[in-house]
Amino acid sequence: MVRFKRLIWISTSLIVLLLTGLALFFYRPTRVALERAESFQFRRMLVTRLGEQDAYRFFYVTNRRLECQDGPLEECFGNQRAEMLKFGYFDTMIEPTLGIGMIINPTDWFQNREIQLKQVQPLDRNEFIAKIRQQVKASPLRSLLVNVNGFRERFSSALRKTAFLSHVLDIDSPVLVFDWPGDQGSTPQGYRRAQRIASESGAELASVLSLIIHQVEPARLWLVANSMGGQVVVHAFHILYRAADLADAGTEIEKVVLTAPDVDKDEFNSQFKREIAALARNLTVYVSSNDRALLISRILNRGRRLGESTLNPQNPDQLEAAARIFELVEPDKELVTLVDVTPVNRTRNFHNFSLETPQFFDDLYLRLVNVVMPSSRPEYRITTPSGAVYWVLTRGR
Repeated sequence: MVRFKRLIWISTSLIVLLLTGLALFFYRPTRVALERAESFQFRRMLVTRLGEQDAYRFFYVTNRRLECQDGPLEECFGNQRAEMLKFGYFDTMIEPTLGIGMIINPTDWFQNREIQLKQVQPLDRNEFIAKIRQQVKASPLRSLLVNVNGFRERFSSALRKTAFLSHVLDIDSPVLVFDWPGDQGSTPQGYRRAQRIASESGAELASVLSLIIHQVEPARLWLVANSMGGQVVVHAFHILYRAADLADAGTEIEKVVLTAPDVDKDEFNSQFKREIAALARNLTVYVSSNDRALLISRILNRGRRLGESTLNPQNPDQLEAAARIFELVEPDKELVTLVDVTPVNRTRNFHNFSLETPQFFDDLYLRLVNVVMPSSRPEYRITTPSGAVYWVLTRGR
C-alpha cells in the first residue's frame, strides 16, 4: 500500500512538472515574441536601422592611439591620446525588448547579448562625411546627435553606451560618438590624468564639430556630454569661439546638453557662458544634489564641480546656496536651462542618472525635438529671489 501511494505521488509530481514545462515552453516564447513585435512596431529610430535586421548603424570619431593591427578594431584602441582623428561606423545588434527597468548592473549589460557590436569599420574622412550626410538627409529633422563619453570609458563601452542612448531615447536621428581616452584608471592620479586628457581632447572635438558644421551641414545639431565629457566640450568651445566664421551672429549648434558635468565651475562661468551665446542656441545642464561621484571629484579638486547641485525644492533655505550656481542663469533668458534631477535620481552612485532614469530620457527627448520646450507634467518651475529660474524633475504622481 505504501509502495502504491509512493508510485502515485511520483507519477503526479512528474505530470505536474511536465505540464509546468509545457506551459513555460508555450507561454514564454509567445510573450517574448509579442514584446519584440511591440518594440519593433512602436519604434522611432528608423534612419539608423539596417534593412529588416535588428541592427543599427552609428558613427564614431576617436582621438585614441591605435595600438595593434590584428584582431577586432574595438580592442585595438588604447588609452593614449593621438592628435590625428580616426573615423568609422559601428553596427550594433540591440535586443528590442531592452529597457531601463531591465538594467541591474551597468557594467554587465554592455557585455551580454542585449547589446552586441557586430561590426566596427574604419572610414577615411571623405567616406565618413558621405555616409553620415546620407543618414542626416534621410532623417525627418535633418538632425545629428553627437555624444561625448565621460571618465573611465573604454572605446568599446563608449560605442555600446551610445547605442543604448539611441535605443532608449528612441529618436529618429543619426548618432555620432566622439570618443576620447577617458579610461585612465580609478586612482586619484588616473583621475587627474583623465582631466588633463579631457582638456587636451577639446582640440579634437572642436575639429569634429567644425567638420560637421561645414561639410555634413545638419539642419539641427545636438551635442550631449556626460560627466568629464563636459570638460572636453568646454575646451572645444574655447577653440571654436576663436573661429571668426563660427563666433558670428548665427548659432551653429541648436542644443548643448551636459549631464552631471564634471567641469570646473569658475572656468565655466567666466568663459563658457559667453562662448555658448555665440555658438549654441541653448545649453541645458542636468544636476543632482546627491551625486556621490561628483562629491569625490570635489574632494580631489578642492572646489565645487558644476554638476554638484545644492538644489532641494523641499528646503527653501538651500535657495541661497543654489544661487551661487546660477551665476550663468539670467532672468527672462533662455540661453541656459538648469534642471535638477534629485527627486528622480535613485541610481547606485547617484551619478548614472543619464543612463538609468526614465524621466531624464523623456525630458531630454522633449528638449531635443522641440524648438520651444512644451509643458511637461513632471517638471516644476522654481524662481529664485533674484528672478533666476530652474526646473525640478519629479517622478510624477
